[in-house]
Amino acid sequence: MQIQRALQYARCAAVLDSDPDVPSEGTYDQALTNGLAAIVAHEWPGEEANAKGRMHAANTLLDVIEQHAVAQPDGSRLIPWVRFDGSPAGTRVDVAALRHGVTETQGVRHARGTGTLERAHVDALVALDDHPALRRIGEVTSDGQWVNAKIADSYEQQRAEEYLIFIGDEEADERAERAPDRLEPYHPRHNPDRNGTELGYCPVCHREAFKLDTPDEEYGMSIGACLVCSYTRSPQVSYYLTLTAEMEATFPTD
Repeated sequence: MQIQRALQYARCAAVLDSDPDVPSEGTYDQALTNGLAAIVAHEWPGEEANAKGRMHAANTLLDVIEQHAVAQPDGSRLIPWVRFDGSPAGTRVDVAALRHGVTETQGVRHARGTGTLERAHVDALVALDDHPALRRIGEVTSDGQWVNAKIADSYEQQRAEEYLIFIGDEEADERAERAPDRLEPYHPRHNPDRNGTELGYCPVCHREAFKLDTPDEEYGMSIGACLVCSYTRSPQVSYYLTLTAEMEATFPTD
């Protein structure tokens, strides 16, 4: 689980570091929550989740760090750790900048802002990679194709989110109800691959209305488009998301 958290943090943080203006609501939250969870689980095991085992949100994880880490004169927190040679070191957590980044990016979810980040928000996020539980950004950025595909996908998701706001919840719900009717019926000769698995979960409108181009029962990351919000997943993004899911399934432990 720690490896998965570190990779999810690094992939999203690398995208934001490459282009801070990228649509950032989900990207920033995913990076920050996974990064903080990895750090808290490493330093204070068990405090990264609630009593039911669900991972805390970013703001709650920042509360844990504020409670345990060493307060600095500038208001940040220092998490001490030891290098391999035995010398002392530490990771500085700019709690105020990270909280503000969460506030800025979450506002867009309720149509209260654009989700635009400042460089200070991204710098505070990337600084977390110094902690021993993370240190994956360099590995991820070496694969520039993934970063470019993720950036393009972030802009596509923002376009779909704006369209979703334009059509409204009532129209979106009606489209979701009609979505199964828009699938091509199965025929053993003309379309033998269409076996009833064409509708998947859409990460933008959060409805089971994503029409998969090809059946994908295992991971649901096939190329396709949402019949509600029009979000379209490219072949490049489909490839990297499927590869990520396969890696996490193959190496599920720390």
